[in-house]
Amino acid sequence: MAGLLRLVLLSTALGGLLRPAGSVFLPRDQAHRVLQRARRANSFLEEMKQGNLERECREEACSFEEAREVFEDKEKTDEFWSIYKDGDQCEDHPCLNHGHCKDGIGDYTCTCAEGFEGKNCEFYTRELCSVDNGGCDQFCKEERSEVRCSCARGYVLGDDSKSCVSTEPFPCGKFTQGRSRRWAIDAGELEQYDPGDLGPTESSLHLLGLNRTEPSAGEDGSQLVRIVGGRDCAEGECPWQALLVNEENEGFCGGTILSEFYVLTAAHCLHQAKRFTVRVDFALSRDHVPVFKHEPLTTTLRVSDALAQADGPVPSSGDQNTGQEDGNEMVHEVEMSVKHGRFVKETYDFDIAVLRLKTPIQFRQNVAPACLPEKDWAEATLMTQKTGIVSGFGRTHEKGRPSSTLKMLEVPYVDRNACKLSSSFSITPNMFCAGYDAQPEDACQGDSGGPHVTRFRDTYFVTGIVSWGEGCARKGKFGVYTKVSNFLKWIDKIMRAGARAAGSRSPSEAAATWTVPPPIPL
Repeated sequence: MAGLLRLVLLSTALGGLLRPAGSVFLPRDQAHRVLQRARRANSFLEEMKQGNLERECREEACSFEEAREVFEDKEKTDEFWSIYKDGDQCEDHPCLNHGHCKDGIGDYTCTCAEGFEGKNCEFYTRELCSVDNGGCDQFCKEERSEVRCSCARGYVLGDDSKSCVSTEPFPCGKFTQGRSRRWAIDAGELEQYDPGDLGPTESSLHLLGLNRTEPSAGEDGSQLVRIVGGRDCAEGECPWQALLVNEENEGFCGGTILSEFYVLTAAHCLHQAKRFTVRVDFALSRDHVPVFKHEPLTTTLRVSDALAQADGPVPSSGDQNTGQEDGNEMVHEVEMSVKHGRFVKETYDFDIAVLRLKTPIQFRQNVAPACLPEKDWAEATLMTQKTGIVSGFGRTHEKGRPSSTLKMLEVPYVDRNACKLSSSFSITPNMFCAGYDAQPEDACQGDSGGPHVTRFRDTYFVTGIVSWGEGCARKGKFGVYTKVSNFLKWIDKIMRAGARAAGSRSPSEAAATWTVPPPIPL
């Protein structure tokens, strides 16, 4: 039989070779047939050919046995056949929590990731911080294969050991919203501003090593940092915002209220003025829009609640005494400013500073601190969120005038590699980028030192300090922020040292004996 088959094949080949040369040309009406794909299924001697998926199952319907001949592997055949026969049951991704789906005939099977079980991997077998934050309201840590929840200062764990319950009337990280009003700076005061004079986050010349911290009059402010775009902060939406004001009554940097005694800002802001106030102070104008008042300057931190007495008399711009607390404002002297000892003014590395107040801030509507997170949790959970929020009295566009209203802007976190590639200057481990590649929204001049906070379950945590940038909302450029998680131990040591000094001595003695902790190596 085999000999006969070989004879047939040889005869066919010889017949082709002996055919007249002219016969290779086809008539014109038949030539187009050459371009058609010939069906190989059921062709001559098909059974002698190796299995082919297209020939066996695409050009015509195939049987399970024909599919098996293609794959020559039972597992691969079963996998193909289950989809071929009745569609892919895994197409809609039924397996939850990173489970792997395997299609079957009329069914599917989920292989669950560690810590999950169930038909669709919907049930937890053990809790993980990487899954729904371990069920914790705030901080989550895994210890001995168990989740341990904890809370920020001013909160305690609830009876369920998961939730965080506030122990204070104005807890950190919460909006203190009331009636809708704007926070504004008096327009007449803004006329005194020269856009070139404000320079908190310096121009490209400063970034190259020239005096980055003391802007000169008339300098181009195009490289400096303030809010561009965004929207006005509604009442109580930015209660942790502080503003540094120089001797000329000009706001030049922002700050973040951390507690009743402490305000966080950028180290380079301390080079902006020899004497300054740090304040969030508002008065009620006749149309009930809070405005900044013209007042004598003292070396104080001023924090005020514009609407604490909204139903009472409306003060004029000169009614209040800066040395008194009248219910609308609180005045606090700055006991000490602590700049990080490793701050580099040429690169803005370690761009962080803390202000210690002599008397405590009385929190109320519009005045409340942002929460300090834990380092590992901040980096694993907060900084993997999609966006954070920055705020300040910033310019609305590059080289423009400062905003008369306190603005807030939601900015996305930027991948670190993209951050480095976008910058003409060094992005150190103490920095991160946030903002838009092409969308015209960014921080801009004057917001340096201000808050970058990240929301987690309706609580806002400090994640950054507005530090520097190349222009404002320029295409391909992002805002650069100090990475606060790298300095949480340093901040905590400062706050604890101040608390010990204040608790052991009188206020005057504490100020004289309080020592600043040395920089903490990263």
